[in-house]
Order: sequence, then structure tokens, then C-alpha cells
Amino acid sequence: MKQNIAPAEGKLGILIPGLGAVGTTMIAGVIAVNKGLSQPVGALTQMGNIRLGKRTENRYPLIKDFVPLANLTDIVFGGWDVYADNVFEAAMNAKVLEPMLLHAVKPELEAIKPMKAVFDREYIKNLDGTHIKEGSSKWDLAQQVMNDIEQFKKDNGCSRVVIVWCGSTEKYIETSAVHETLAAFEAGLKNNDPAIAPSMIYAYAALKLGVPYANGAPNLTVDIPALEALAKEPKHLLQVRTSKQVRL
Repeated sequence: MKQNIAPAEGKLGILIPGLGAVGTTMIAGVIAVNKGLSQPVGALTQMGNIRLGKRTENRYPLIKDFVPLANLTDIVFGGWDVYADNVFEAAMNAKVLEPMLLHAVKPELEAIKPMKAVFDREYIKNLDGTHIKEGSSKWDLAQQVMNDIEQFKKDNGCSRVVIVWCGSTEKYIETSAVHETLAAFEAGLKNNDPAIAPSMIYAYAALKLGVPYANGAPNLTVDIPALEALAKEPKHLLQVRTSKQVRL
């Protein structure tokens, strides 16, 4: 199957469920690189090369110059979190990066404030968030997430958006009847089925809008027939996933 990949033009919005240690470190790192304070060490797309043709041809362009990827300066960050701390405060609490570096990008980090998160303590028992969405059903919460995505894209002038889950790993669950078909899943959203995890609500909202969803944790999330079917609908984009959920 042939697929035409459009050039990476305009702003790319990266929305992150879970602005904790992983998410804030990524954001701070990109901003530091853009300000000339750091190098993108460890970023394959930014520093890695790809070989073209035979080895004797000596053609090794940078991946970022060969693949149509967004420039780091064209990225706009946002996200959701169960705590109201802005990204600077969250990064300081995470204690991953040196305070000196964080203070060098403090204004940019302080400007990124989380939207209220979809949260269910049954899935992550070590958290007790206070910055939480309220709704009459999981269906209502999914609609709120979709509104968040569309509003963020509009407010920031983004030509496209992706969602990258950087939240905590949810409890282990297995596929059940509510996950088998899209109709069953949507009925489950409306009926508050306990087998629909918060990460599934984010994934459903993204897929309904044609937004790519990357699963950065071993949650079941998109590895269910219902969301796989939704992702394969012609109007939607191919989803990026981690390997199948594993028992931790």
C-alpha cells in the first residue's frame, strides 16, 4: 500500500497526559536545545545518521534532514495532569534535571500549565490527584478531552497535533467484552464501564479527531479491538504504539 507523507509544515502540538518526571524532562530538554543551552544528546532523529545506497557511496545524511520531521523550534507543548503545578514547578519537584538548567528555561516552562486530567484512582492507586475533570460519564470526559485538543490546536496555531502518554502505568487489566467492538466501547463510555481505563479515554478522544496517539507505558490502552478498529478507519491516522501490555 502506497502512502504519501505530507511535509512537516507549520506548528506541531505535542499534548502529554501526565506532566511528571518524563514529560517535563522532555519539554525542558527541547526548550533548552532551542535556546542553545544544550545539545539533543540521545535524540536519534536529531543526531543520528542514515545510510543511503552502498557503503562506498559515503552518503550518511542526518535523519532529521532526510525524513520529513518537524523542527524542534516548531513544537508547542501542552498536556494534562492530576496536579495543577506548571511545568517548571513539576520539573523542580521531579528533580531529574539540574536546577540551574531549569531556571535558565523557567519562563517557558512556567507558561505551560496543565489542563485538568481524566483520573480514576482504581487504576493508579499511588496517586491522589486534585486537578481532575468532572463529568456525568466517561463519554462526557472523552468529549471534554476532545474539546481540550481542538482548543489547544486553535489557541496555538498548530497545523497538527499528537498525543504522547507519559503518565503513570495503570494497573494490569485484560481485554473484556467492552473492548471487543467500537459499539461496545462507546456504550461502555456512556455507562461508565469500570474496564475502560483513563488512558483509553485519551486514546479514544485522539482517534476520533484523527490525532496520532503514542503509548509511553505498558498500559492496555490501544491494544484492544475497539480502538484498533477506530484507528484503521480511513479518516484516521496510523497510531504509534508500544509493545503489548506486560504484567509488572
